[in-house]
Amino acid sequence: MPQNFIFVVHLYPDVMTSKGMNDLDPTLYTDYPEFENEYLNVSEPNTLSPSKQTLIVGLDKRKLDGATITYITGFVGRRIDLLKIEEELQGVCHTCGSSKMYDIILFGDVRKRAYVYLRANGYQVKFAES
Repeated sequence: MPQNFIFVVHLYPDVMTSKGMNDLDPTLYTDYPEFENEYLNVSEPNTLSPSKQTLIVGLDKRKLDGATITYITGFVGRRIDLLKIEEELQGVCHTCGSSKMYDIILFGDVRKRAYVYLRANGYQVKFAES
């Protein structure tokens, strides 16, 4: 007779509150026995040196209700390194922003400031085609 296992997964509370789900229980229960094995082996890629990375800097007005955003894509590396670059860009560009997966989003048209900062740190940077 097969046995059901229950794994407890804690979701990130800061993500839940940002999406308006703060009144929900932040714990997810599953009886899928292979859940833990599938996600334990997922690893982040190692961060490449800046000279080996080509980042694309672009402008978009469609994603956030018509607000102008600057996006930076093409980063290959660990999430903590992406967050470090995001924080430094926010300080240099005097704006706020966020990161999703391997993309950085900055509010406003700060392409030139982001370009100068990334080039100064050794990244290969291209402007996105409009």
